[in-house]
Amino acid sequence: MPFEPFTAEWAQVYKEKLNQNPQYRQAAKTWEGPVVFQVEKDPAIGLEEDRAVFLDLSQGECRDARVATEEDLQAAEVIISGDTQTWKQVFDRKLEPISTLMRGRLKLVKGNMSVLSAYVMASKQLLASALEVDTEIPEGLD
Repeated sequence: MPFEPFTAEWAQVYKEKLNQNPQYRQAAKTWEGPVVFQVEKDPAIGLEEDRAVFLDLSQGECRDARVATEEDLQAAEVIISGDTQTWKQVFDRKLEPISTLMRGRLKLVKGNMSVLSAYVMASKQLLASALEVDTEIPEGLD
């Protein structure tokens, strides 16, 4: 059953996928801190406000994944955001997530690129696990 990205249900499946990923566990064993993925609002497809998921990451484990609150956005050390079209292409595997971030199509809204650079393999596995979730992008993005 597909899930819309960055919803509560999607976040829980993502947490499971991430915690089942031994490559992520190994690569992120010294990474600590909350991360938020965000899709920007797109009224043309009925997405009236930004939607974000908060990940509580600790040494190769995702302790919590949920729809982000305002407090979560403040607490997050890293926020990666993009428009619906970019996320659709990422989930359709037409764009590689890390290079898309480096090129600015996904934006590092909060955080330091050098932190992500220090954890390139963990970042790749973080995003690879997201792509393992059966994700359905809302209609109207083709």
